[in-house]
Amino acid sequence: MKRLEFNKSFGQFLKLASIELPSKNFYNYLKSSNEGLNQHYEECKSLYSLPNTDSKIIKICEKLVNYLKTNYEEEENNGDLKDHHCNLLSFWIYEQLNKKIKGTLPPIIPIYGGYQLILSDVLKDPKESQAIDCLRNVSVFAFDNWKDRKDLYDYCVDYDDIIKIAASSYEKCKEYEEYIKGKSRLYKQFDSLYTSTYNKENTKFYEKCKSYNPESVLPTLKCEQKFPEQAKAKGFSQDPVLLDSTPISVKKPDSTDTYGNVLLGVVVTSMTSGMLYKEDDFATVWDGIIIVQVT
Repeated sequence: MKRLEFNKSFGQFLKLASIELPSKNFYNYLKSSNEGLNQHYEECKSLYSLPNTDSKIIKICEKLVNYLKTNYEEEENNGDLKDHHCNLLSFWIYEQLNKKIKGTLPPIIPIYGGYQLILSDVLKDPKESQAIDCLRNVSVFAFDNWKDRKDLYDYCVDYDDIIKIAASSYEKCKEYEEYIKGKSRLYKQFDSLYTSTYNKENTKFYEKCKSYNPESVLPTLKCEQKFPEQAKAKGFSQDPVLLDSTPISVKKPDSTDTYGNVLLGVVVTSMTSGMLYKEDDFATVWDGIIIVQVT
């Protein structure tokens, strides 16, 4: 399993950037992979004795057990994400619980701990015992900014692919230029956001991640220089101005006229895929004329 594959039938509905990047591909696999889950129901049903448990909590458990039984050994030894899949898996599990319970850490702890107990019962084979620790200790998520921590880690896992894809065309270069810009805020708090446990386990990757600061990366993209013809065709100058302040007349109910300036970000593009999507901190228009930047 060099790279996890998700159900192809979902392809037309998935965000393009999601299926391009390793971490998003991994999460998509976990989300859409449902084959063989029922065989783990008996192993997970004990969770019904805990508060906040329903069929969704059981299904998350089934996905966790199924992944570790089916994919752990191959991914750990030969996978593209062999150094990261357990961290990504743990982030995904916690995120699903957070979405379901919609609370802070305390109500999540019993269920997360229940998952760990189930793994210790299920993975008894000597070859499987190491997989128990693949679900990281819940203390990793004992922070209000766990989502920012996850976003930072995902960005660093995806970095090599981001740079390769950005070099493939002018459109991709501009797309990921905006994506990388959106990560700037994370690097203002890098040392506090990077999970200390992951740093201790893989110091080399920590140093790499630190070097992926958008302030250092963005000047190296040089989209207009690398793709001058495409840039010209798309109507972008070397230093494009994406924002324009346009006065708009507004009529109030009392018939008095007021004028205000509405800040509009407008970019003309001729992309033809007919899809609009938002990925993290940027949005792209396909077969349209507007790109909206929301931060």
